[in-house]
Amino acid sequence: MSYNKKITLGQEIRRIRVGEIFPVYTLYGGDPFLEDYFINEIQSSFLKNNNSKINLSLDQDLPQLLFEELSAISLFEEKRMIIVREIKKLRAQMGRKELIQYIQSPNRNLVLILISEEYDMKNTFLKQISSLSEFVDLRPPFKDEMKKWVRYILKSKDIRIDDSSLDTYVELYGDSIAHVINEVEKMSLNVGIGNEINNKTINQLDGYDKVFHIWNLQDNIGKKNLQLSLVILKSLLIDGTNITRIIVNIVFLFQQLLWRKMGRRNPIGYTGINKIITSRLKDYDRNYSYLELKDLLQELRKIDLLSKSSSLKQDSLLEILLIKICQGINA
Repeated sequence: MSYNKKITLGQEIRRIRVGEIFPVYTLYGGDPFLEDYFINEIQSSFLKNNNSKINLSLDQDLPQLLFEELSAISLFEEKRMIIVREIKKLRAQMGRKELIQYIQSPNRNLVLILISEEYDMKNTFLKQISSLSEFVDLRPPFKDEMKKWVRYILKSKDIRIDDSSLDTYVELYGDSIAHVINEVEKMSLNVGIGNEINNKTINQLDGYDKVFHIWNLQDNIGKKNLQLSLVILKSLLIDGTNITRIIVNIVFLFQQLLWRKMGRRNPIGYTGINKIITSRLKDYDRNYSYLELKDLLQELRKIDLLSKSSSLKQDSLLEILLIKICQGINA
C-alpha cells in the first residue's frame, strides 16, 4: 500500500474495515471524538481480540518510553498499537531523528498513531512525519460534513432526531462533534428513549431552555443575524454573563476580521475565538468592510465606558450595539 495524501476520513475508515491498515498514522486537528473513533476502528480491525494497546502522552511521559516500546521485540509476532499524543513535544533533535528513522522502516506488526491537537504544517517536524506516514486531518469538520458524522453516530446509538433540530444542535454546539453528540444524548434522555427529538418533543419539556455560549453570539454577529443575536444576548445576560466579557469577546472577533483585512490570514497567539469561529472568519469577512470594522471597534470602546459610567440599562446598550452591527443603523 502507498500512502494517500488526499483521502477523507470516511474513505480511510472504509479502507481500515477491509484490512488496508498502515503501520504509521499521523492525526492532526484536535477533534477528540474523531480521534477516539478512528483509534477504535484501528483497534477493532488490527488487534481484534488482542488488547495490546499502549497510550502515551509526551506532555507527561518520557520519550524514552516510546522508543523502548518501538524497539521491543515479540517472540510470537504479537500485534500491538501505540498511541502517542502531544507528539509535537518531542523536542530533542536526537529523538526526532530516531522517530523519523523508525517511520521510514516500521515494524509491520505494530501500528503507531502520532497525534497533534494542533494542525500546524509550519512546524517542520510535524510536516515531515505527516509526509512519511498516512496523514489524517481531524480538524472539526465544516457544518455539512459534521452533520453527516453526527447523524451516523446517533444512528449507531439508536437516537432519532429530525433535520431541523439537528441543524440547531450543530449551530449551537458545533465547536466539535463530541460537543454536539453529548448535547443530543442529554436531550434524548429527556424526551425518552425511542422518541424522536424534534420541536414538538422539546417544547413539551417543562422548564427547558436553550443554553447559549458567547461563541454563538460571535457566530451570529459574524453572520449579521440580528434576530438570533438578540435572543442569544438576552440568554447570556439572564445567565449572568458580565457585559464586559461580552464586549471583549465581540472585540476579539472584530480584531481578527480587521487583521484579515490587513493581510494577516493566520491568527497568532491567543485570539479569543474558538476553532469553529476561526474556520468561519472567511465567511464573516464578506459581511464587513475595513472602515466598518474600525468604526465598530471604536463603538465597542464607547459602549464599554458607558456601561461603567452611566445609569443606562446594560441590556439596552448592547441591544443598540447589535442593531448597529447587524443593520448598520445609528440607533
